[in-house]
Amino acid sequence: MEAIRQVLITDATGAPSTRHRLMAASADWDEVQHWCRQVYMPYNVAPMGGVRKPQSILDAIQIGHMTLSRFSYGVPVHLTEFSSDAGCGMVLTTLRGAIRHWSGGRAYADTGVGEAFAVDNSRTHYWLDADAQHLQLNLTFQHDAMAGLYERWFGRPADERMWACKFRFGGAQSSWIHLLSYVCRCITEMPDAVENGPLGRHLEEMIGLHLLTLWREQLERPQAPTLHRMAPRQVLLAEQHIRDHAREAPTLSELARCAGVSVRTLNAAFREYRQCTPMQAVREARLNGVRAELLAAPEGTRVRDVAEAWGYAHLGMFAASYRARFGEPPSASLGRF
Repeated sequence: MEAIRQVLITDATGAPSTRHRLMAASADWDEVQHWCRQVYMPYNVAPMGGVRKPQSILDAIQIGHMTLSRFSYGVPVHLTEFSSDAGCGMVLTTLRGAIRHWSGGRAYADTGVGEAFAVDNSRTHYWLDADAQHLQLNLTFQHDAMAGLYERWFGRPADERMWACKFRFGGAQSSWIHLLSYVCRCITEMPDAVENGPLGRHLEEMIGLHLLTLWREQLERPQAPTLHRMAPRQVLLAEQHIRDHAREAPTLSELARCAGVSVRTLNAAFREYRQCTPMQAVREARLNGVRAELLAAPEGTRVRDVAEAWGYAHLGMFAASYRARFGEPPSASLGRF
């Protein structure tokens, strides 16, 4: 999964890269929506749980007719009214957090880390809810191109009913994750060949054929809707407390108390649904908070001042943690945007 998590944001040496960046740390809903409509298709988005500004970064690369993108809103959102006229579909692979996928007026499936959901938005109605921790690697495809690929490989047009199927698939050890890891390594190590050379066409066909094979299986042996991945209430309450009080470095006992459960129960829930401990989530939120302030800091701001405002007393340890997380010293982030 590491190759997938780092794709589009690091180069072949592991250093931070903005080569594929379309939108940097935007808190403007109009700007975020503009770029999302360019990369995906027209749709509507609304924040959930109270109006909050997004904290979105969008990176993308073209693989033939497909667009591979890494994206998160940074807040809980509800997405609906995906345009059927755009003639596109999506494969959403969850890298962090959880997504609930809706269709036919009901909750259809949940995806957690390593799981994916495929839907042809030109052929079926679909919407989704994403939690505050969500991060996806999205693949947007053109229906006509996929239909043409199907006919070339299978010798006849696809049954039109197939395109109305939507389904969850993947998982940590699945063929999809292994294929995606290979694709992401190619992007990281040979981006020019992927965007402009025959390697990109090879990857486009390989990804497309993999998805079409799964789609055929859905028509023959449809998968029943399954709902089980959305995090329980205690995790959501603890995460809300982390978002609201990250600057004060909440303790594990404090998180458990606000969630209404024991420390042991909260630890177990985070490990199951977030693949981390509550305190790792606190450290991640604090480092991300510092990074957001450093990136947007006005001229003359000192790293020391920002770090101390977030309660970091030992600047050497803070700098080491920051470099380990983001691949650069805090001073390199200062005032970048």
